[in-house]
Amino acid sequence: AGRSKFYSEKPYIIKNCIDQRKEIFVAKVKGYFPKSEYNNLLALPPIFRNIEIQNKEEVIGEYMYSYQQKHSLPMSKKDRKLTTLLDTNGQFMVFNNYYLWLLIDLGFVITDYKAIAVFEKNAAYEPFVRIMMNIRIQSILAGSTKEKFYKLIINSSYGYDTLNTEKFGKIKMLDKAGTFIAQHHPNHMGIKRISANIFAVQLKPKTATCFTSIQSGVFSLDNAKYWYLNYIYNFMYKCLDRKPFHFVLADTDSIYIVISGDPTKDCHQQFEAIVKDKQYMDLGLKMKAMNLHHQDLSAIQ
Repeated sequence: AGRSKFYSEKPYIIKNCIDQRKEIFVAKVKGYFPKSEYNNLLALPPIFRNIEIQNKEEVIGEYMYSYQQKHSLPMSKKDRKLTTLLDTNGQFMVFNNYYLWLLIDLGFVITDYKAIAVFEKNAAYEPFVRIMMNIRIQSILAGSTKEKFYKLIINSSYGYDTLNTEKFGKIKMLDKAGTFIAQHHPNHMGIKRISANIFAVQLKPKTATCFTSIQSGVFSLDNAKYWYLNYIYNFMYKCLDRKPFHFVLADTDSIYIVISGDPTKDCHQQFEAIVKDKQYMDLGLKMKAMNLHHQDLSAIQ
């Protein structure tokens, strides 16, 4: 995403941008998946978001609630957890255009519109990512240890170029008198005693400067979820029998699956025992192989 084109809080403008599927945007909406879609989505709910979890029995379940009571753990504490959801938990959540369109295609119903920020299309970063990813894939196929090196380059670039690492707090070393005055300031954030008469006082500045493109980080995170879920719902689910496999653990760029395959074969059988549409699977793999074959690496040769 490039520079911002416009921002709006008018529901009809937000709805039009989402429905037309022409603009690059980030929208803040509220919604849910209808119960008719639960059987298709429950194995891996497609809304990945951090939410606050209250330690109530109806939220965390009878077993965990009893465990906390038995061990005198704090019951009023709220924990923030990354969860997979079938609705926005009754609150507004932010999605980029690709992620939101995929959710809508899976049956997501938007019930309320809060805001939208529309951006110019910018592909300046794309050649670097494409070339580095292509080299990394070639290294994996060749069994080279350089694969980890290229992965580190991409990860480092994301952390440096797109994450906002600016400092939004100022820390001053003050004596008791200065600390007493500072803690009554409206921008006061916290105090830590250093010695008998010296305190570290953190203040929140009135203004802050950001030199990074925050929207690039937002789009990178949501695009990762889009490709992740798109591969599962529009490839794996269409060519594999869903009953014999179960999702165990998911990370940013990896997933762990338990497969009930052919008991007479070892782990190297992969998915062959649960393929239900061999033609569709071969077509998808062929398209991937063609994409790898036509990659242009001349820029780094």
